[in-house]
Amino acid sequence: MRILIISRKAEEVRRSFQTRQMAALGLSFEFLDAFEAADLTAEECQTAASNWPSPTRRQDIACFLSHRKAWQAVMAHGAKMLILEDDAVLSDDIAVVLANIEARNDAWNSVYDLEFAPRRHILDRKPAWQDAAGRFGATRVYQNRVGLAGYIIGPEAAKRMLAETTTYSLIDAHFWHRSWLAAYQIEPAPVIQQRFLEDEAESADFVRPEKDLVFLPLSKVRKLARRLELESIKARNLVVGLFVGQKRDVRVDRSRFKAGVVKSV
Repeated sequence: MRILIISRKAEEVRRSFQTRQMAALGLSFEFLDAFEAADLTAEECQTAASNWPSPTRRQDIACFLSHRKAWQAVMAHGAKMLILEDDAVLSDDIAVVLANIEARNDAWNSVYDLEFAPRRHILDRKPAWQDAAGRFGATRVYQNRVGLAGYIIGPEAAKRMLAETTTYSLIDAHFWHRSWLAAYQIEPAPVIQQRFLEDEAESADFVRPEKDLVFLPLSKVRKLARRLELESIKARNLVVGLFVGQKRDVRVDRSRFKAGVVKSV
């Protein structure tokens, strides 16, 4: 499966880390140059913020634009791709996970979340499928509020996402709450952000300081309308989840992550 890593050109530490990690895991990949937040004008940021009910930062908008670039690449490729952010750490069995998903004849709207995020999700009570050896499985997700550090998406779903993001949205909150999306969580999660690994939470190389301006929506009426729209979309999935799902943490096996690769020079 083709792997695309969203990364700023200037992120030498992260790019070096990813190059070493991928070599250790025997994976081929390519960098996708992330959109630069510094290139956004204040006017562009305010226009974007007016389309979202919560405070917006330049880096939020840059992240939004970068994932849209990734979806364009998926459409051009014409097949499923793994999209990673450059602080993603991968488990030592990631290649097996990718091979299993790539071999599946999934519906066009199936998207796989490979990431561990430290918030409780609403997931189905039983897996939709498991690999032949029972090492990992995919479980339908009905509520997931955060995280786009590691996911697999196909060209048709990418095309629909592009069509629905012509104006700014906080990208992970928007992505996982599409009513048409069939989202599946892989467990144990084979992707984790560097800051959530034990003893690495305060690594200066992987945690960016919050020092950008905050932009707020100008219209209270538009803010309320957008909030109601978002909550109605969430509610549809939530109702289904309440009947067939359970609220719990995503399972993750921290022993499967190659800490030696992360810490090596």
